[in-house]
Amino acid sequence: MRGLVEATGLRKTYGTVEVLHVDRLSLAAGQVVALLGENGAGKSTLVRVLTGATAADAGHVELGGRELRNGDPAHAQELGVATVSQEFPLVGEMSAAENLMLGRRAGSGRVVFDRRATERAAREVLGLIGADVPLDQPVSRLSVAQQQLVEIAKALGRDPKVLVLDEPTSALGPVESRRVLRVARDLAAQGRAVIFIGHRLDEVREIADRVLVMRNGRLVADLTPERATTEAMIRAMAGDEADVLVEGDPPPPGDGPVLTVRGLEAAGIGPLDLDVGRGEIVGVAGLMGSGRSRLVHALMGAVRTTGGTMTLAGKPYAPRHPADAVRAGVGLVPEDRKRQSLLPFAPVRWNISLAALPRIARRSWLDPRAERSFTDGVRRSVKVRCATQEQPIGTLSGGNQQRAVFGRWFATEPRLLLLDEPTRGVDVGAKAEIYHLVESFAARGTAVVIASSELEELMRLAHRTAVLAGGRLVTTIPRSGYSKHALMTAANSEGVAS
Repeated sequence: MRGLVEATGLRKTYGTVEVLHVDRLSLAAGQVVALLGENGAGKSTLVRVLTGATAADAGHVELGGRELRNGDPAHAQELGVATVSQEFPLVGEMSAAENLMLGRRAGSGRVVFDRRATERAAREVLGLIGADVPLDQPVSRLSVAQQQLVEIAKALGRDPKVLVLDEPTSALGPVESRRVLRVARDLAAQGRAVIFIGHRLDEVREIADRVLVMRNGRLVADLTPERATTEAMIRAMAGDEADVLVEGDPPPPGDGPVLTVRGLEAAGIGPLDLDVGRGEIVGVAGLMGSGRSRLVHALMGAVRTTGGTMTLAGKPYAPRHPADAVRAGVGLVPEDRKRQSLLPFAPVRWNISLAALPRIARRSWLDPRAERSFTDGVRRSVKVRCATQEQPIGTLSGGNQQRAVFGRWFATEPRLLLLDEPTRGVDVGAKAEIYHLVESFAARGTAVVIASSELEELMRLAHRTAVLAGGRLVTTIPRSGYSKHALMTAANSEGVAS
């Protein structure tokens, strides 16, 4: 019997790297199918091909017996596919009701906007998941959980046959997560096919009728609920490397603590303790929503702390703003360089020299010659490849942009460097160069904290790795105890600090 979704011979290559190689996939109506895999395993590429967002190099996809036009998301939507992505494509200035009804007609069909009809129709859509969201509020004022519920309701309003939920509970608390899981089960019971992408294995065990695991672009496991134990899923994701210890070592750490954290609390994290020594690289691992990024932002003063104490180089450290952290000798390479770090239309020169302006300015006046000389030295040190210093940094490759962000801090010699997903969106060659830069900082005595969703990255760089779950530090794994299996198991723990 043919499934609601049928795919054969799917292939996708970027450059010389094959990122998708799926010979056959069949998804039945009335099932919740969990799709698992580490970052880069091919989950997103497979889903983007199935939903028409990415054109496959080869292969065919059928939805409800009709062939999907390759790389045509509008056709996929017409055939009954809806996606709820990790990043909500909502319009912040518009109300929840207006966002829910975007692309749909409410009321009499007149050109004049009918607010009452829109809110009435939006209320009906929200009723599909039993959510209570203030419809007249701009989406930008809603909590992340409320925005997630609006996005799910918006997708259900199209009455899809196939619904893709990409990390739908990562930003939600326990109550909202239970509601989303219930909705997924209810939709499957109505005869829809639900693809559930997640990292929380307890949720997968709870709702999945079938578990598919991807690794290196291929489907490597197809598990029934009975066989989908936490151990089995972790083994399938990690493969033969599950118990292989990492080879090679970062530079040896120096003597003495740089950062000491005791009982730190902020919204969504803590209380937790953390120590980072001179020249030490400490990794921070955890599932999406575990608090990795929030911890980094709290250390940088970008998130307000509500409890605990910190010392930096032996002195009290309580930044209320990132500027306080920078003055204290702390640098940050954020997860989203384009939004949080770069001035994309400004020249490379400006972007590299930002953190060093006090050094190259004379009596509050910027010395252009000193700035150019400084930028050229940093650019060569961190290997930023550009035509000239005046080239807009937004025109460079992702790897060169990221090296420029590292270069900004390289010349300031910070006491503490905070890294949040430092190699996201860069190619393999650039990733290796960034690893070398991280080790260069450590070799000069900088204490480094690196939060990453890539286990290989942490195993490659960190002297030890703190694992978070639910905002709490559940364990710290020394380098001698590294394996994907150990890190994944700890990240899926529900325990408290050990």
